[in-house]
Parts: sequence; C-alpha cells; structure tokens
Amino acid sequence: MEEAPGKPLSCEEKEKLKEKLAFLKREYSKTLARLQPGMADAPACDSFVPGDLRLVSRLKDPSAPCAVDVSALWWDVAGLKEPCIVTACEYAVSLWKPLDTWQWEKIYSWDFTEVPVLQIVPLPDVRDLVCVALGNLEIQEIRALLCPSDGEAGKQVLLSSGHIQAVLGLTKRRLASSRGTLCDQQVEVVTLAESGGSKEKRLLMPPEETVLTFAEVQGMQDALLASTAANSIVIWNLKTGQLLRKVHIGDSYQASVCHKAYSEMGLLFVVLSHPCAKESEPAGSPVFRLIAMNPKTTLSAGVALCCLPRGQPGRFLEGDVKGNLAAAVLTSGTVAVWNLLLGRPAALLPPASGQSWSFVKWSGTHSHLLAGQKDGSIFVYLIG
Repeated sequence: MEEAPGKPLSCEEKEKLKEKLAFLKREYSKTLARLQPGMADAPACDSFVPGDLRLVSRLKDPSAPCAVDVSALWWDVAGLKEPCIVTACEYAVSLWKPLDTWQWEKIYSWDFTEVPVLQIVPLPDVRDLVCVALGNLEIQEIRALLCPSDGEAGKQVLLSSGHIQAVLGLTKRRLASSRGTLCDQQVEVVTLAESGGSKEKRLLMPPEETVLTFAEVQGMQDALLASTAANSIVIWNLKTGQLLRKVHIGDSYQASVCHKAYSEMGLLFVVLSHPCAKESEPAGSPVFRLIAMNPKTTLSAGVALCCLPRGQPGRFLEGDVKGNLAAAVLTSGTVAVWNLLLGRPAALLPPASGQSWSFVKWSGTHSHLLAGQKDGSIFVYLIG
C-alpha cells in the first residue's frame, strides 16, 4: 500500500489510492465511535477555533519550584470516587482533590531523596494507585505509589530497576516495560496486586530492536504494540508473550514514536509523532501521522499527516493522544491541538504569562487538557 521507491503512480493508481484512504478514514471514525462514544463527534478543524480551549482552573504548588509531569485519575477521597490530579516535580509527587468552583487542594505528597522523578505512569482502569518513573535522563526505577491509610505513611513499592527504555500502564492492572541493551533486552508485563506490588510477571519475546514506546491496542486487550529505533512497529500477544509481527513503516521520519493504536476489521490504526522530523518539509513541519496497517500482510498506508500551519515555528517536543484529538508541546513553547481525522491544527495555545509550555496531557477522567509549565503551574482547559 506504500508507493514503491522510484516508481511514480499513474493517474488511475492515484485515484484508487485516494479511494482507499477515504475508506480508511471512515473505518477509523467508526472505530472511535465504537470504542470511545462521543469522541468521533468532536468539532471539525474548520470550526474549531482557539476559543474552544477554555481555561477552567489552575493550580500551583508553592512548595514545588518546578514541574515535570501531570495526570488526572480517579481516587477514593473520604469514601467518594473523585477525579483527582497528580502532579510531579523533581523530587516529589502530589495528589490533589477537587473543591467547589474548580479549585484544588493538595491532600498528599510522596517524597524522593535520591533519584528524581521523570514521568507519571497512570494505569487506565485503576484508582487509588499510580506509578512513577525515576531517573537521571533515562529511567532507572519504576515505583507504585499508594496513599496512606489508618494513620500509616504513604506507600512506595519498587517494581523495576535498571536501564529502562520505555514504560506504559495498561488495562487490567498491568505495566509494560523494556530494559537492557539489544544483546540482553528484556520486555516484560507485570500485573499489579491491590497492595501495589507485583502479582504476576510475563516475559515477552524481544524484538531485537530498541523499544522507544509502547501502545495498548484498543479493541484488542491481549495485544501490545511498540515503536522501535529502527522505525518498526512490533506487535505482541500478551497471553503467550509471542512476537506476532514486525512492520517497517518507512524511513521518511526517523525515530517515530507511537502514541495510540486502534483495531477494526483486521486493520490497525496507529498514531505516531515525529520528534526528529525536519522543520522545512514542503507541507509544513510534520508532528503527528495516522497510518493504517494490515498486520497479516505487513502493508501500511498513511491516512492523515498533521503539520503545523505555515508560519508557525517549532517541531514536536512531547505530546499525548485521546480519541481523535492529539496535542503537542512544540519547541517554540506553544501547545497545538489537532483533529486527527482532518489532519489540520484545531487550536493553538501560545505561551501563557510569559512562560513556555513544558508538557501537555489529556485527562483520564474527563475531556480536559492539562498543560504545565516549568515553574509548577498547571492549567486545566475544557475542550469544546
């Protein structure tokens, strides 16, 4: 389905390819509607203006001089299930509960003295527990965090340590990670117990390529997907640990990072970002790309390419995907939002209060966008 190098397409072949891509877009839209009701009906780019990102709240920890990550998840607070926010600064992770009128109160902090925090690792269908990755430039430890109970101190449980390249929280209380070099690479999935410790471990067949990121395949809970440094997409069966497929996705954009994957009618729809893409591409600086893959034939085709609008500087720094919406922090310090089905920017958030944006995440509890700055400020935006 990809055009062969050096072989131009005829007019008839181009028309057939256009029809095929239109079909793939329709199937992707159906997938979103089935897996995440309401997301496929998000406003189209043509009518989605910056005003649709409405600031609804802001929080800042006065004891934290910086911030490195944020997440939103469900937590039991005084016997009630609340949509809480978890923030991370260099040596502490804090839990915030909601108050009236979109205000927040910090109810607990976990402190770290030896190894700094790199990122928060939420588990999609778990409450009252969150994981964090610690390290200097690269991940050295993964820990599970639980709140105190019955007067006890908050609990930290060491789950993994070593030279860790990638980690992702999965459904069914599972955590995927990859550690080691190509010669001794170890990919494993750990199932967590209620206490936060390891209940079961399963080793997956190593792909013989360095894993960059993992992505759970929505619609196939027993499949795990990863992108590699050699520009391949690899797919595992989580029940057996077997490596099912390795699909090379081309060398147009090196070190592509996988964010999300969806399954429908035997096809995989994969959302990639391109941190190493050049800013001088003819169509604009590429940020996200949506591709469709046939895992049986290992053929793939592009469905949509999300580029910056002309005149907007920067390239992908870090980002997140939810449903058909993708958000990224650019090297210029701006946050941009795209509707993946249309491939054009839906909204832009320029630096606020003289501070560039450092990270952005979609809420795991509501349709909110969480954007953070290095000074510790976290902004909550309502979409639509």
